[in-house]
Amino acid sequence: MNELRLASRHQWLRLVQQWQDQRRLRFACWLIMALLGAHGVALCSDWRQSQRLGYQSAETNLGKMKALASQSYWLDRAVQAEDLLAKLNAQLWQAPNASLARADVQAWLDVQVKQAGIPEPRINVLPPLEFSAEGQDARIEVQLRGGFEPSSYGRLLQALESTSQWVSIDAAEVSNGVTPAINLQLAFHFRSGTQSLP
Repeated sequence: MNELRLASRHQWLRLVQQWQDQRRLRFACWLIMALLGAHGVALCSDWRQSQRLGYQSAETNLGKMKALASQSYWLDRAVQAEDLLAKLNAQLWQAPNASLARADVQAWLDVQVKQAGIPEPRINVLPPLEFSAEGQDARIEVQLRGGFEPSSYGRLLQALESTSQWVSIDAAEVSNGVTPAINLQLAFHFRSGTQSLP
């Protein structure tokens, strides 16, 4: 153990002697330490710069958010959105249950087809989708087939377009065979409510 200590002490004394005797070694060590210090300062400067840019960006974003929050047109936009929602709800068909909804669609479409003069109409009202809870949006799909006459077909499309309730045409097919025929896939958009619309 004592020999190990003596060897370590001897090694240390030799290194100290070399440090004192060799100017190049001292110069190289000081140069390395200076370079490491400069590198550390550069890293700190880069970190401070990135932090400063981050704070400036956060401050700019906060200023923009404050400016947006202080503007008064948000309430106006909320009122406009409520008005649009009320208009959309007014365009939805209403019925207290699925059976009356299907009956309303059948009756309304029968009248429109007769007024348009579609020859040999066949109307198939499918069971509604998602017609359950009060206020739930639902969709009733209808398949309408009949003979094709351009004037009656045009009148029917005009009636579908001009109705105040929401009816969408999902697909339209006109077959030009021996007996021209039409095949329309319609969707009636409902909101389950307390009263049915004519």
